[in-house]
Amino acid sequence: MSTFVTVGNARQPFRRLLDVVAAHLALLPHPVVVQHGHTPFVAPNCRTVDFLSMQEYADHIAQARVLIMHAGAGSLIHAIEAGKRPIVMPRLERYGEHVNDHQMELASALAQQRRVVLIASGQELVGALRIVLSDRPDSRSRRSQEAGGRMVDLLRETLSQLARQEK
Repeated sequence: MSTFVTVGNARQPFRRLLDVVAAHLALLPHPVVVQHGHTPFVAPNCRTVDFLSMQEYADHIAQARVLIMHAGAGSLIHAIEAGKRPIVMPRLERYGEHVNDHQMELASALAQQRRVVLIASGQELVGALRIVLSDRPDSRSRRSQEAGGRMVDLLRETLSQLARQEK
């Protein structure tokens, strides 16, 4: 078992998620790999990297038993395609973590569909870990995987539409 934590590549710091991880390292399956991006982070008993190649990133997602991540669309797509249900803490505008709250909107919708476990604080991480660790890695039925594929297609289409509207 292992844990992979990712904050993505946004330039804004994401101390809130990293502080939660640091405070709960003893509870996480080891080894723990933390991709901390532009937010400086050092913690004992885990491997920290600022960025990973796309292949390394995909490998960590595929191999980890527990995923803890921001709610970036790309990260969520990788997790869902890998058949995982990540623990997600969205970056929020009010904390200077992003330019708006689109990550909360996306994560809330996926949480309602039980595709992610949404957390807002460290207190919620313990319960989220129980949920994720009780999922059997091979318990996703073919129907569930097909639904996950449709979700990924829907996410990609929505992102494309948003990009076209911004032009």
